[in-house]
Amino acid sequence: MHSIAYPPASKPIELLTVNEKLLKIGRNIPCAADVHSGSICQCLGWKPKKNNTGRADLCQCNHRVSWHGESQLTPEEEEFKARLEIAMKIDTILESKNKLFDFDYEDAELLSLRRQLVAVGENSSNSKKRKLNDERENGPNARKTKIDEVTIPDKPAMIEERQGVINMKILTNDGSSLKLVLLTGLKNLIKIQLPNMPPEYITRLVYDKRHYSLTIVKGGNRVVGGITYRLFPDNQLAEIVFCVVSSTEQAKGYGSHLMNHLKDHLKDKEGIKHLMTYADNHAMGFFKKNGFTTDITLDRSLWMSFIKDYDEATIMQCTMIEKVQYLRLHEILAKQRMAIRVKIAERRKNTLPYPGLQIFKNGGKPVNPRDIPGISESGWNEEMEARARGNKKSIRNIMANITSELKKNPKSWPFRVAVSRDEVPDYYNVIKNPMDLSSIESKVEDNCYKSIDDYISDIKTIFNNCRLYNADGTIYVKCAAGLEKYFIERLKFYDVPFIGSKK
Repeated sequence: MHSIAYPPASKPIELLTVNEKLLKIGRNIPCAADVHSGSICQCLGWKPKKNNTGRADLCQCNHRVSWHGESQLTPEEEEFKARLEIAMKIDTILESKNKLFDFDYEDAELLSLRRQLVAVGENSSNSKKRKLNDERENGPNARKTKIDEVTIPDKPAMIEERQGVINMKILTNDGSSLKLVLLTGLKNLIKIQLPNMPPEYITRLVYDKRHYSLTIVKGGNRVVGGITYRLFPDNQLAEIVFCVVSSTEQAKGYGSHLMNHLKDHLKDKEGIKHLMTYADNHAMGFFKKNGFTTDITLDRSLWMSFIKDYDEATIMQCTMIEKVQYLRLHEILAKQRMAIRVKIAERRKNTLPYPGLQIFKNGGKPVNPRDIPGISESGWNEEMEARARGNKKSIRNIMANITSELKKNPKSWPFRVAVSRDEVPDYYNVIKNPMDLSSIESKVEDNCYKSIDDYISDIKTIFNNCRLYNADGTIYVKCAAGLEKYFIERLKFYDVPFIGSKK
């Protein structure tokens, strides 16, 4: 067994070993190793292996750190030194943000520096590992063929299913002893994984004959994961009630494998187009990664009063794409990433490099941007600069920013557009001063607000209307309370006083 310690950002360059220098550079450069038939590894930067076994310099992609950069370069070469200098700057920024050991962390500043690092010596004769030069020589048709022929390794869960290590079973309570055994296993797993959920509620839904459960079964009868759902065929809708994976089996991709299986089954066999669920803060990340969004586009008449409402949870929706096979989704995305990388490399090839400006070496005078080689050719002008800067502290911009933030908040879905007269015929008999976020957004854009107080008044009207029309305890009133709290937080953030109390 080998151990490896990633060097701190404060360690001077002259004290770094050659391997430590390679690690600092390699974490910022995509892997150039071949995986199948000339296709390039999809890894975007060196990361230490989680189990810390085997070679100490092996990446999670199972390729050595030298594939993340240039193994043919020596530390004495200028290209290597230039890359290391940028890598050191990146590590300093990461350490200042307590992210030095977070190998997945990215932000705009780091991405800009990484692009600079990768670009160093890109046209050098030493850059032989990348197979993109073959694609450049053979033209776009040859490149397209190679992308289409890329072979993407299967996910571990898919391999286990193919080998019979796990089995996928759809269950419902039809009274058979085997299914009752498996449903009981699922019920017990849900109780463990969701300890705050009432046990009698879990039992009732799992055994309910209107509910189905897609399960992952190991060893014949041990349930290690499952999704319980209910179908509403007339609405082309399915509600996900529970989604759990055993804590001992997590980090294997079982959750996404379950979700992809469910999507393909419901889409192809049941005629379902939409999935909906209520997710708490811990589950929202998982559902977002699997195509769910808090932007509810499905007509409320198709889901309101059909699916169960949960406190302290956010409603989420996933609309499936008919032609997509979700169990092969990783292949589609990998090929898209490859196509983008090829396109970027192709454009970089045509980028004209310019020498650095010497005037700054000794603290030179300010330079007109138009006099810098390449700036004018890029299409830049002073008007663009002025528009980009703008008056960021203006009241109008503050109102626009807050409105945009409110619309993105998960609790805002009932208030984003005006209430439909067709859906709620008596609404406008009760509410004489209707208001919604889209109308406010338009008023901000048209410069209709003479003061911030007028803007705040319109926002408060949304919440007051909601409480006037809807009964206490309804989902709408709960959303209004949550969004109003968030609105007050944003006013404080922008140093805008909030006059008046809740009504």
